[in-house]
Amino acid sequence: MLKIFNTQLNGIFSKIDAQIEEIEIASQLLMQAANGEGHIFIKTFDEMNHLSEFMLFGQESLPHAHPLETTDEIQQIDTTDRVLLVASHFTQELNQWIDALNASDVDFVVISNKDKENKTHESLMHFVDLSTPRPIVPTTDYSKIITPHLMALNYIYYIMFAEMYEITQDLNDEL
Repeated sequence: MLKIFNTQLNGIFSKIDAQIEEIEIASQLLMQAANGEGHIFIKTFDEMNHLSEFMLFGQESLPHAHPLETTDEIQQIDTTDRVLLVASHFTQELNQWIDALNASDVDFVVISNKDKENKTHESLMHFVDLSTPRPIVPTTDYSKIITPHLMALNYIYYIMFAEMYEITQDLNDEL
C-alpha cells in the first residue's frame, strides 16, 4: 500500500509542478500586497482550516497575512490588498466568496480542486488546482482511501512561500 500511495502522491505533485507558471503568477500577485502597503487576507474552508494558523501565524507564514472571516469584511479591503481563498472543493460558500470578491473588484487567488460541475475555475484569473479530486489508494474491498488535500496544499504553499521569499530577496538586492 505504501508503494501505491507514494506513486499516486508523486503523480499529484507532478500535476502541481505542471502549474508552476500559474503558481508563480499567484505568488507575484500576493507579493504585490506584501511588498507594498497592503495585506494578504486568507480565508480557508472546511478541512483546509487545519493549515490556516500555519499560513497566518507560523514561522513560515505569508508576509502581512491576516485572517478573513466574513464576506462583510471584504468592504474594508482596498486596492493594495490581496486575498487567498483555499478549499478542498468548490462549494456554494466558496462560490459566494468568489462572487463577493469579484463584485468588490478585489484581486484574489483560489487554491482548490477544479469545479467539475460548474467550471467556475475556468473563469478565474488566478487559480491553482490541488489535483486531489478523489481518494488515491485502493483497498482490498475495491474502495479507495486517502485524499491528500492537505499534503497538496502544503506542497503548493511551500512553492508559493519560496517564490515570495525569492521576490523579496531580489527586491532587497536592488535597494
